[in-house]
Amino acid sequence: MVLFMALCAITPVPGGVIHSGADVVTAAEMIEALQEVDIVFIGEKHDDSFAHEWELFIWESLASGDRALALEMFETDVQPVLDAYLAGEISEEEFLAESRPWGNYQSDYAPMVEFAKENGCRVIAANVPRSFAAMVARGGFSAVLDEPGFEDISIDSSNALYKEMFLATMEAIGDQMHGMPVAPENLYRAQLLKDAVMARSIFNEKVVFVCGSFHSDFHSGIPDQISSDSYLAVTVLGEGEEYSPDMADFVIFRQDM
Repeated sequence: MVLFMALCAITPVPGGVIHSGADVVTAAEMIEALQEVDIVFIGEKHDDSFAHEWELFIWESLASGDRALALEMFETDVQPVLDAYLAGEISEEEFLAESRPWGNYQSDYAPMVEFAKENGCRVIAANVPRSFAAMVARGGFSAVLDEPGFEDISIDSSNALYKEMFLATMEAIGDQMHGMPVAPENLYRAQLLKDAVMARSIFNEKVVFVCGSFHSDFHSGIPDQISSDSYLAVTVLGEGEEYSPDMADFVIFRQDM
């Protein structure tokens, strides 16, 4: 049997305080717990540099030959391009030109991808292509039923709290929607599609999954769509965000409460 050992993290432990329920734990204690599960979710606010520091540290601490990095920030259809880059078959310039990276890719996500590349780890492009999410946002699930790859997708829509939180968020940012001709219910269906596709992308995989915190906080979102119980969730609390002990298994603060 081949044994895979975790690689040595090269990023120092970021600052902050880690809460696990009512307890404060060390980074080493958190990493030890995360090593025991197949799936580690790290929920972020996408523009939070503090969260990106912790993501890199956790990924470097857990990366191994049998644990991949999964990213919401790349869509499933660019997996061949991502694989070619990791294998050294194309240049970084070609990779960026063909993979539709997010605007903050170079500063916030490239360090994790480069660590994977340098150490022979896989990276999974996990998210649904945005064109399909837009189709569902406009026309509901029926809009993608005939599209290749969606015929047998399973979507669990039973989490009432997740729906309530999502619709409340959409209502709160309604002024930013600029009159988009979409129904809130269909926006929620598009959110569920993203969660389901991201869950399918890590089926039978051992991963560190970096995603927006809404996709994993309160064990909702992607966790609703996976069949495995072997997961733990980490969230990095954003500026001004209200803390709840059941947000995640580990909640990281910039400073103690």
